Amino acid sequence: MAKTLTTANVIEQIEHLFGRQPEKYIIRLINEALLDIASEKQHYTVSARRDLIGHDRWYALTDDVIDIIKVEILDNNNRYVKIPKLADPHKLLKGDTDINNDDLT
Repeated sequence: MAKTLTTANVIEQIEHLFGRQPEKYIIRLINEALLDIASEKQHYTVSARRDLIGHDRWYALTDDVIDIIKVEILDNNNRYVKIPKLADPHKLLKGDTDINNDDLT
């Protein structure tokens, strides 16, 4: 079973491999590693494909979705058409509702 990686484990491994090191040096190494991890995680994107259903205008998203960068729909000519995103998603147009639903949200 894998051992949980903690700060103490990292320090222990560094000292095991390279001998006793100054505390400031080890903290700097850990901070640089955390910055590297954060930058990789921040720019991580995934593409997803979903089939359209009938006249549905709204689709549920999974909980792991953080942000939608773009939406494209494959038209009848086998070309992808980009769908513009609302600048302020909290302001929906009054007429922009689902055909089968009488709600305005």
